[in-house]
Amino acid sequence: MTLTNSLIVCAILRFKSLREQKEFIIIGGLAFADGLHGLGFLIASVGRLTLIQRGDAFVLKSRWQCATSPWSIIFVFSHSLAGIALVMLSIDRLLAVSIPFRYFKFTNRYAFCIVGAAFAYVVPPVCVSYYLSYQYQTPEFPAYCLSAMGMHPAYYSYFVMFHLVTSFVSVILYIPVLITLRRVSEIIF
Repeated sequence: MTLTNSLIVCAILRFKSLREQKEFIIIGGLAFADGLHGLGFLIASVGRLTLIQRGDAFVLKSRWQCATSPWSIIFVFSHSLAGIALVMLSIDRLLAVSIPFRYFKFTNRYAFCIVGAAFAYVVPPVCVSYYLSYQYQTPEFPAYCLSAMGMHPAYYSYFVMFHLVTSFVSVILYIPVLITLRRVSEIIF
């Protein structure tokens, strides 16, 4: 996940012709979110295996200490970002088929704005998560720290629901895209 998405992001960053196309900027934003998500899993696996190997995996840590583990920091941000990036891509595809002539005039500035908005949307809830976690300093969880262990229970419910809802909305947005494409294909053929 990390390797393949990183290659996509690097290719888009390296070639100016790709950076100038709005579709590639949006795909790059989604690839970055997914790659970051994969990096969180990779760091978590290495970190947890190291803890197990040293015999420290079951030493108790606080919710705050779990929240500030390297994999939790990446995971809290990237999990929500991956969900909103899917919605961002679906909205873009909906615009592309709904208003094709106007969409054709959109520049890469539009793409940077929509990707930036996705990133900006994720930051406030992440800050709330860390604010709520900071209030729990008593050791109560094993050091291997699963994602939920670093979050306030109410925030974790939001966290899970947000990803479910964004995934669902992303799929639902493709229904009008498919209907529009079918209607256009019937006209053309």
